[in-house]
Amino acid sequence: MDRAVTARRMARDVRPLAMIRQTETARLWPAAAAAIGGSGMVGVMPLMARVLYADGLSAPSMLFWRYALALMALVAGAKAMRIDLRAAWRGGAWRVFVLGATLGAAQTLCFWESLKTLETSIAVLLFYTYPTITLALDRLFFNQPIRPLAVSCIAIILLGAGLITIPGLQGGTIDLRGLFWAIPSPLVYAFYLAINSRLLRHYPPVVGAGCLFGGMALTFGLIAGFAGLNLPSKPAIWTVLIFVALGPGALTMSLFAFSVPRLGASSFAILANVELVTVVLIGVLVLGEAMTPGRAIGAMLIVIGILSYGLARRADYRLPNSRSMSESASVT
Repeated sequence: MDRAVTARRMARDVRPLAMIRQTETARLWPAAAAAIGGSGMVGVMPLMARVLYADGLSAPSMLFWRYALALMALVAGAKAMRIDLRAAWRGGAWRVFVLGATLGAAQTLCFWESLKTLETSIAVLLFYTYPTITLALDRLFFNQPIRPLAVSCIAIILLGAGLITIPGLQGGTIDLRGLFWAIPSPLVYAFYLAINSRLLRHYPPVVGAGCLFGGMALTFGLIAGFAGLNLPSKPAIWTVLIFVALGPGALTMSLFAFSVPRLGASSFAILANVELVTVVLIGVLVLGEAMTPGRAIGAMLIVIGILSYGLARRADYRLPNSRSMSESASVT
């Protein structure tokens, strides 16, 4: 009799827990899909940047036009959704703007400046250490537990990134100017992610994206103003620039602002590595680069690391089965 009463009580207690877990799962998977989709789109940026650089646009000019045009689209989207931007600003969204103008612009500038004098493979490999740094920041500053699975997945992803990028090294002396720009990039981006994961949860994604891009547009507008603002030379280049602003720009940043506060900085950092897989695919399919065994294995390792982490998070939110309930009741 006592055992039956205990079992009924436990069943009542488990129902709310089951509802919470179902809600958490429903909340996380759209965010994970947004992180993967948005990061995949960012992977087309190096190809688009080649086209824009070939037309004579400097990095600050390209980034200014990208962020300014994207900001126009985001403001129009917020107006269409009847979001009160002034109220959001007064409610603290200005802090997101400041974050975009400082850390957001800094990590972008560091990466693109490093590519001027540093081999791309070195710059990419250094940048993709940011998931490890993000995990450490979450532990040191926000007291988040470090899961062994997360460490294992990051190690697999780093190994994959190494297999993809290291064969591209040409040897010789590493340019210290490029290294000076490249080394801070993952650290700044890790802080940028950690702060965004807490700030963006208070605002709609379109507001968060608009404030981040607004801050970046201001910073790169000032840089381009001093260095000289370049304009595209022909309509076809304007088309590329508009695509960069709307696709890997406004849409990607909206997905970023949606996913980061729901996933957390560490989880987003792991899933966002799909960007490197996109870069490899574009290189092979569009630029005619060879799909070497190292690249293929590296891309597979990155996908395995991402899927392993995602599926493990899903398992964490599975409902308790009847067997475990009955075992608990019998122990009681």
